[in-house]
Amino acid sequence: MRSKAAAALMLAVLLLFAPAAGGPFKKLVSAEADIHLVVRGTALSTDAFIENGNTVVPLREISEALGAEVSYETGTDGKQIITLKRNDRTASLTIGSAVMTANGKSIRLEAPARLHFDVTMVPLRAISESLGTVVTWDASKRIISIDDPIELPTVGSEEKLRELMETMSAQNRIVNKSGVVADGSIREESAEIAAPASDESKNSSDYSQTNVQVGGVDEADWAKTDGRFIYQLSGSRVLISDIADSARPKLAATLDYTAKDGFNPQELYVDDKRLVVIGQRQVRLPYPAAGGDQPVTGGAASRESGLADDAPSDAKRGIWMPVPMLSTVKTFIYELNEAGQPKLVRETEQEGSYSSSRKIGSALYVVTNKNNYSYPLYDTGKDGGNTAKDQLPASFQPLYSDSAESSELKSLPLDSIRYFPESPDANMLLVGAIDLDAADQPLQLSAYLGSSQTIYASEKHLYVAISKYTAEGDAYKQETQIHKFRLDQGRIVYIGEGSVPGTILNQFSMDEHEGYFRIALTKGDMWASGKDGSTNNLYVLDEKLNTVGKLEGLAPGERIYSVRFMGGRAYMVTFRNVDPLFAIDLNNPVKPAVLGQLKIPGYSDYLHPYDENHLIGFGKETVEIPSKGMGANETMAFYQGMKIALFDVSDVSHPKEKFKETIGDRGTNSELLQDHKALLFSKEKGLLAFPVELLEIKNKETIKSADSLAYGEFTYQGAYVYGIDLKKGFTLRSRITHLTAEDLAKSGQYGYDYNKAVRRILYAGDTLYTLSDHMLKANNLSSLKESGSLAYPAKPKDSAIYPDGRQVQPMQITE
Repeated sequence: MRSKAAAALMLAVLLLFAPAAGGPFKKLVSAEADIHLVVRGTALSTDAFIENGNTVVPLREISEALGAEVSYETGTDGKQIITLKRNDRTASLTIGSAVMTANGKSIRLEAPARLHFDVTMVPLRAISESLGTVVTWDASKRIISIDDPIELPTVGSEEKLRELMETMSAQNRIVNKSGVVADGSIREESAEIAAPASDESKNSSDYSQTNVQVGGVDEADWAKTDGRFIYQLSGSRVLISDIADSARPKLAATLDYTAKDGFNPQELYVDDKRLVVIGQRQVRLPYPAAGGDQPVTGGAASRESGLADDAPSDAKRGIWMPVPMLSTVKTFIYELNEAGQPKLVRETEQEGSYSSSRKIGSALYVVTNKNNYSYPLYDTGKDGGNTAKDQLPASFQPLYSDSAESSELKSLPLDSIRYFPESPDANMLLVGAIDLDAADQPLQLSAYLGSSQTIYASEKHLYVAISKYTAEGDAYKQETQIHKFRLDQGRIVYIGEGSVPGTILNQFSMDEHEGYFRIALTKGDMWASGKDGSTNNLYVLDEKLNTVGKLEGLAPGERIYSVRFMGGRAYMVTFRNVDPLFAIDLNNPVKPAVLGQLKIPGYSDYLHPYDENHLIGFGKETVEIPSKGMGANETMAFYQGMKIALFDVSDVSHPKEKFKETIGDRGTNSELLQDHKALLFSKEKGLLAFPVELLEIKNKETIKSADSLAYGEFTYQGAYVYGIDLKKGFTLRSRITHLTAEDLAKSGQYGYDYNKAVRRILYAGDTLYTLSDHMLKANNLSSLKESGSLAYPAKPKDSAIYPDGRQVQPMQITE
């Protein structure tokens, strides 16, 4: 018979991974089951107990198991300070203190170090992770594992690089009916696809914050406010507006990047002491001179002497080659003073196209994708001893710089570049990580062959999803590879890899909750039948990315349009002709189950939580009409105007569409349907606002009811401001535009002055602000009457950019 002490030990270790008493592991494994603690492959038998929901263990035993050195000293207050050191990592705890210093950063502990009968007890997970190990829980085997991080293989040599590139390039040329094309991208279907909404950021101050997916994980945006100033992009500029007096807003500062060697700002962050501007820098490189006339794409070879501006002689050889370009992402970091004046203190640069970024406290993570051209693999001719194959290693090595060390670009060598085994993507994922509070800590650039296609970030982890298609007879198997990294105070640590069948829609198809990773995918082709037809599935993975639960076969013949994970539930919208909203129970991760569904016309691209029992859906209204040539009973759905709906899931087995509103006619759109950050929502204020481009059909009575393909004509662009509550639903309070009557008179059927398009709506204090490239407008939040405005200076004439945001200039790079 087990002793009470043994049972208590097992419960304590188990609850290490449950943030509260109602966590998932208590439900999966009883306290009497055998729970094993394994450290670096060796079982560890130790005394432990639970404190504030965290397991604490004897310092001596865990430090010895981890191979950490321990030292003691007495602080000025007389309390004992314990310092553990393992490799290049340190952790310092003070007996009785709830703060631990790990690698120079302060971390709050739920369970402080303390003495228990003269034995020093420390929090297990906090200590282990701060010393660089990986802590995971295997529910099926009931094992808590503490291991060193997995080391992915390195490229290392030119021979290995060519082998990997040839394998990946061959796979990227797969073409199949599922929509995989030569470059590995996915063909878009005819209906619009948009991202689901995100949770409203927790905000104790009286100003709005960017609408982000995960609380505590900031996302860069086109505009932000700190309540005292508004920071926004306008072409090649960042404008800082003083809103202390909302009746007389004024321009406090302007950052103009017109002359910054092809730099185009794309997004920014703001906190209480700094401004961070992230953008793309794209420049044209010269071609090599005669004797080596292949273009180079940004490696060390592109900076050698002998480069000329004339094009190579490839036309004589019948070989098409792209214009040599160098794409990098630059990050400018500014200190802000009380007057809103920015002072540049640091800048970093890393090669690739901007994918996304996240900011967690002072830690900034910038993700880019570097395109690796594969054409040098197929050139075997020599010109003066310099072949494209000779240039491959140099062009492959990514460039980066950090002004904390040097402003000169340097390349990452092959032995520092790792690769995802069996990755289908020949491009490269680059993650630049810095601690903005640590000026002496240089940029950590991590490079992985096999680029990211979609990323999701929680407060502790970064997940990278890559679509993969492999041949299975005459068909192809769809998979999504998932790679997991720990976000570690301005560094990243690789955790592991998993895979699930199907392809995801976007970042909102992924979620992390209480140690589990949840992901929703569509498998197959919605326009096919039989085994090739589509189904929609949801999988739950444990901390090691092993699948522990799954729910398959939802809505055959449809595909996912949006997903919203909310704690122990998930809401999924699929669509083909009607919009089923599925409510899914995830409280038992090993057995996800459908709780209920609602079928209504239209679809929701975008789901946003109102509260735990209500959702707001944003998408399009649709009409269903008979389809010619598809069978007697076949129909097709055609989207119409924009639709917003309030769903009641109080009775989760019978979801209801409680209220809905339709805006405009076919062609009406909102940036919100492509970017969740365009939404302003405050439940406390009963406020809902987003930009709308309104198209309306004139003389509707002359349009046949069956003619669902008729588009409206442009009539308006601006902010739609709604009141929202559970009694009245949506109440349109006002519309705010930056277009004048003259602008509207000049507009065409589909176009207008896009510089005056309202893109973001913010609030600070009792004022609502609408922002466009052209101006800032202030309206009283209660009455919505205009109280002030600020017209921005005209954009510099030479700041024109390509429609895709590029600014291309030829330039010479020198060492």
